[in-house]
Amino acid sequence: MRLIPFFNDRAMDCTQEYLQLITTLDAEIARVAQRHVATLSCGPGCASCCLAFSVLPLEAAWMRQAIAALPATDQEQLERNLTEDPDRCPLLLDDLCSIYAARPIICRTQGLPLAYVDAAREAIEVSACGLNFPDDHAFTLEHLLFMDPFNTRLAELNQAWCRKRTLDPPTRIPLRELACSTPPKP
Repeated sequence: MRLIPFFNDRAMDCTQEYLQLITTLDAEIARVAQRHVATLSCGPGCASCCLAFSVLPLEAAWMRQAIAALPATDQEQLERNLTEDPDRCPLLLDDLCSIYAARPIICRTQGLPLAYVDAAREAIEVSACGLNFPDDHAFTLEHLLFMDPFNTRLAELNQAWCRKRTLDPPTRIPLRELACSTPPKP
């Protein structure tokens, strides 16, 4: 059972740019998490938000490499996970992310108060985990993780990565597909 990594083409793989995006995001996550240290209940073993999301092709490629590097027994367990709850992330092993260092942006930000600018309504939309914050929690701007710059940069990198491979950039790859031993060829 071998997963197909396809981050091998150094000509336009966006690896360094993607890693820089993740490094910048992780620093911002740490800043926001520190402001909410008393209210965040997230931690190892908390998998309530670990759902069967989908990711862009660029992140899927990064994740495939991490999955391919897992021991064969872990890869086999991921495949068995596919027969369980279809809404649960199949990349979990004992409620822990099997590819934690390579987890996608959506997984890195779960649990935090995420902010999105709605220019049309001249408003900021906030999405926050109900396990960490009550519905009526009032956030100040410095207590929010503004996602628009990170999502925009991810979309740009994904566009460039897909263009090099003649892939459709808006295509989303389900995490369930990544857990399969025979993913489709890029």
